[in-house]
Amino acid sequence: MRTLKLILLALMGTIIVMSCKIPRKSSASPAPASNTPLAANPVSKPADGIYPPGTEELLAIQVQYKDATLLKLEEGYTLYAKGACINCHVASNIYVHDQWQWIDIIEDMARRARITDEQKDAVTKYVLAIKAAQPKAPN
Repeated sequence: MRTLKLILLALMGTIIVMSCKIPRKSSASPAPASNTPLAANPVSKPADGIYPPGTEELLAIQVQYKDATLLKLEEGYTLYAKGACINCHVASNIYVHDQWQWIDIIEDMARRARITDEQKDAVTKYVLAIKAAQPKAPN
C-alpha cells in the first residue's frame, strides 16, 4: 500500500512538472462570459507575493515606470521565482520589504548573481509591480 502511494505521488509530481512546461494560451482569446462582476470575484494572491504578474500589476507599476511591459514583468518573475535569484536561496516574501529596501537588495543581488542590467531592471520592475498591487489590509 505504501509503495502504491509513493508511485502515485511521483506520478502526480511528474504531471505537475510537465504541466508547467505547457505553453500558455494566447491572452488574445476571449475570457469566458460571466454574470458575476470582477469585483465580486477577487483573485486570491499568495501571502508571499510571488506569483506571475498580470494586468493589475502592470497598471500599478506603470504609474512609476511608464516603460514597463507585461513581457518585462514576466521576465522579472521568471528570474526571481525560477531563475537567477533562486540559484543561491529561496525567493523572499515580496511584501516583507518596502520599495527602497528592494531596490538596494536587488542592486546587491544582481551584482552577486552577475545578471545583466536588463535582467536587473526586469526583476526590479516585477518586484515593485507586486508591491504596488499589494492587497490592502482590511480596516
